[in-house]
Formats: sequence, structure tokens, C-alpha cells
Amino acid sequence: MQYTAPHYYKDFHCTGGDCPDTCCAGWQIQIDPATLKKYKRVKGFLGNRLKNEINWKESCFRQYSGRCAFLNDENLCDLYLEGGGEKAFCRTCRTYPRHIEEFEGLREISLSLSCPAAAELILNCREPVRFLLAENPDKVETYDEFDFLLFTKLMDTRNLIFRVLQDRSHPIELRVAIILSLSHDLQERIDRNALYDVDNLLERYTSEKVWSWFENRLGQLNRADLRYEKRRNTVRRLFSLFDHLEVLREDWKSYLDNARNILENAPFPAEETERRFHKLFSDTVTEQLLIYFVFTYFCGAVYNGNAYGKIKFSVAGMLLIRELTCADWLASGGMETAVTEEDASNTDESAHISRIIKTSCRYSREVEHSDYNKTTMEHLLGNENIFGLEDFFSLL
Repeated sequence: MQYTAPHYYKDFHCTGGDCPDTCCAGWQIQIDPATLKKYKRVKGFLGNRLKNEINWKESCFRQYSGRCAFLNDENLCDLYLEGGGEKAFCRTCRTYPRHIEEFEGLREISLSLSCPAAAELILNCREPVRFLLAENPDKVETYDEFDFLLFTKLMDTRNLIFRVLQDRSHPIELRVAIILSLSHDLQERIDRNALYDVDNLLERYTSEKVWSWFENRLGQLNRADLRYEKRRNTVRRLFSLFDHLEVLREDWKSYLDNARNILENAPFPAEETERRFHKLFSDTVTEQLLIYFVFTYFCGAVYNGNAYGKIKFSVAGMLLIRELTCADWLASGGMETAVTEEDASNTDESAHISRIIKTSCRYSREVEHSDYNKTTMEHLLGNENIFGLEDFFSLL
């Protein structure tokens, strides 16, 4: 068995009671069958408490005011304190915020953006992400219907996507345009069962000519008279995705409505807003968000054949986090600060990174922690009439 993880993975440490948004509140914590059996055998005071504080029918911990029954007033876990540490945890509590994608002979491990401490590691990382490899030769497995050929082509494509996204000699909008188009062209080959042609596709996208071609294409779109209106409509359509998703936190809908209202009624010309905001929501932050989403989800296309959808989901996630952060920035008087590049890189950087981290966590909790939301969002993004390449390009 092989294992892959980003280089910052081992730097993660839970902040416990100091966490600004504890993982023990705001969602239902499921208990795996093996741990449920273990909890039934616990005796004494802790055993009685487990008996009373577990919903045995739903296999989850009970909640009070949205907080796990074992979360005490100091935001610490009584089960951990009274049960002998991490060994008392169920699989969910023991694993989070680690996220594992399973493939034949491979486990890819990442940190979830919904955890503030993990998000801080991801978004404060200034160097290009490296991926560490490990192997356990004693663990072997096979999947009956695993499409290894498709998986190999997805891995090769993802490696190129990483190279493009991390090529900091080019602006981020150019890098994003290329990976969107690459995934679109890959999908066309998957759909007509032409995986034999993927190597030729990757070779073409490795050419230096790709950069100048997309630079010219984006330049033509930027000069178009209707660019601003197209951008505005695409942002509205992206936000409309939320209307089809289940709500996990009570305050989420009011938060979205407020953000929509702020963006729709921004008192400054969009171009000026974008110029100033871009100095704070930097190319590096955008790159790290995209690397996170692509690493976590892209190769999952081996199970549904939708590589283009995985990239759309990744780019849409980055764009929505960016727009939500922009709304928060505007609400806090953002247009009155960070006027110069020096301001953006010094006086306001720490506060703004904190804002991006908070927004990213919030988005991730609502979208990534619901299989229904992820599946629905990927499906809706498949509508090329409103979420086509040029619609995405208008937001770059």
C-alpha cells in the first residue's frame, strides 16, 4: 500500500479548547460500529454517561444546543479526559481533520479545510506544496472493478495540473484557465473512450505555446464590452448553487444572503474593487486553495468518470470562497484600506489571511461535509450553458 500526503500534513496539531470553531459542535458526529460495540462494554460512571448521551438508533452522539454532549464548557472533550485519551474516540473523532481518499493500492491523506488549524497551515503556506510518499509493503488490496487505466491517466493529468498551478512565472488567472481547458479536453476523451489519446493531449499542454495562446484568449475576453455583466451574472449563478444544497448550520442562509446583498450593492466600480481586493486575495492563496481541492477530489473521477466536473468543483470552490471573503472585506470597510501594494503586503495581510481562513472553514463545513452537497454541486456545474469555459474565464 502506498500513501501520499502534502508536506505540511505532519505539522498539524489540534488547538483543543483554543479552537475558534470547535469540530465538536455544529454537526452530527457519527460513531462507527466497532466503537459502538466498545462503548456498550464501558462500565462505571463513564459507561452510564455513554449510555445516556448516545443516540443508539442513529449511531451518533447526542447534541445540546448544537454541541456534542461530551463537549464541556472549556471546549474540551470529557470522553477524551475521562476515557484515557485518544483511544476513547470513535473513528470520526480520531481521524478528523484528516481526510482519506481510497484507491486500489493507494491512500491519499489530506487535512480538511473546515478545521481552522488545518486551514491555517494550508493558506499560510508560501512555498509550493510538495507531496510526500510512503509505502507499507505488507498491506495489499485489490478492487474488483477498479479502472486502473483511467486512474493512471487521471494521475498523469493531475501531475500536469499541479505543475501548471505552481508555475509562478505566470499569473494565476492564466494557470486556472489552462487547467480548466485541460480537464475539458480530457473529459472529451473519457466520454468517447479514447484514453489512448491522453498522452498526446498532455504533451500538447506541456508546450510553451499553451501559455501565449491562453494569454491572448483571456486578453480578448477582457477587452469585451460585456465582460463586467458576464462576470456579474456568473457570480450570481455560482451563488445560486447554494439554493440547491442542504443547510448544515442555522446561520448559513442569513450569512449567504448578507454576502449576496453586499456584492450586489458594492458602492465602487467593480474594476476598482477587484484591483484592490486582488492585492490581498493573492495568487499564492488562490494557488494553495486550488492545490487543496484538486489533490482531494480530482482522482475521485475514477469512480464516476467526471474529471471536468472535479476541476469545475475545485475552481468553483475557490471562486466562492474568494467572493465570500470579498463581501466580508467590503463590509469591514475594505475599500478604505490596502490602497497601495505596501499596505496589502504588510499592514493588512495578517488580518486578511485570518478572514480568508475563517471564510474557507465556513464554506468547507457547509459544502465538503455533505456528500449530497458535493454531488449536487458537481452535477449542477455540469450545465455548460451557464457554467461553460468562458463563464469561468470571466471570473479570472
